[in-house]
Amino acid sequence: MIGIVKENEENQRIGYYAVIPATVLFNEKLKANEKLLYALVTALSNKEGYCYASNKYLGEKLGVDSVTVSRWLTNLRRNNYVFLDIMRNEKKEIICRRIFPNDVPYRLNNQYPID
Repeated sequence: MIGIVKENEENQRIGYYAVIPATVLFNEKLKANEKLLYALVTALSNKEGYCYASNKYLGEKLGVDSVTVSRWLTNLRRNNYVFLDIMRNEKKEIICRRIFPNDVPYRLNNQYPID
């Protein structure tokens, strides 16, 4: 019973749904699990507009290790589907990382721009 309550609380905190726009879904350069990672990032971005979860947390949710998440994020970033905003202290140590979903057509009120 306690496990079910914790899972429900986490689902409410994460958000009710995740989004995979067609531009991500049909991109042949992305692996299927990279698309799922993108969806998880959108779900975690519902409240603040960005995701601040660690690679470890994302990996736990997707059943993979943090190194795999790092590779997937790198490919999503390389294809311009996420922006990473990394804040460092004066010693150049990472103190905060924000992952912003960046599917421009989706971010423009679900309308595709006209060339």
